[in-house]
Amino acid sequence: MHKTEWMAKWRQHLDDHELRMANPEAHRTICRANSGDMLAAGAIDQMEKLEMDELANAAYWHAVETLIDCEPGFLAWGFYDLVPRAGGPRIGKLNGSIYFPEGAAGQMAAQVLEEKGVRRLAFRINAEAWAMDGMTITKPDGSIYDLVITGQRINGKEYSNIDDPDAYRALLDTAQVALENHDFETYRRARPLLLAAAFSRCTACQDRFALREDCQSCGGLGFTPRL
Repeated sequence: MHKTEWMAKWRQHLDDHELRMANPEAHRTICRANSGDMLAAGAIDQMEKLEMDELANAAYWHAVETLIDCEPGFLAWGFYDLVPRAGGPRIGKLNGSIYFPEGAAGQMAAQVLEEKGVRRLAFRINAEAWAMDGMTITKPDGSIYDLVITGQRINGKEYSNIDDPDAYRALLDTAQVALENHDFETYRRARPLLLAAAFSRCTACQDRFALREDCQSCGGLGFTPRL
């Protein structure tokens, strides 16, 4: 493969905005893996690889800074309760993309499928499909249900969502320091835990030290329960 072909392939991954915003860590990993392959093949030298990796790093930090104040979307590695919008107990749960109805003794009933950016919960037995829009599921009869995250699987380990304010504060501070110092490894570990936490940054004071002490929205915490 010629250098121009290598570079075109690498640039295609770097410019994959959809992947970069959906999974910044995967985007960075792919870009750096491609530059590593190019170096091993002799298509680029070490200095060129460093420059390309810096571009991948900059794309990562820009993405995560943009995503900080965005509500997390559906995580394929997350665990969710399916709760009626009108109130009441959960009717089932999602373990990743697999749906288990409440009281079905762990029997899989449906699976989350995605085609051209449109998700649906497809049932195996009756071929019924429930529409998915972000964190909302709508049955064919029009009843609406919310997905409430309870945890997630990270690198093969299961983690419950953080619902203790002190633990969340400590994680938030750790992540902020890592973000400011571009400490990728620390931020990479903290970010998915923040996504699944029961809290989110206060929209009124934005967790700014000078504002949060007198903030009535969060009571000085800098964060509020996630809705």
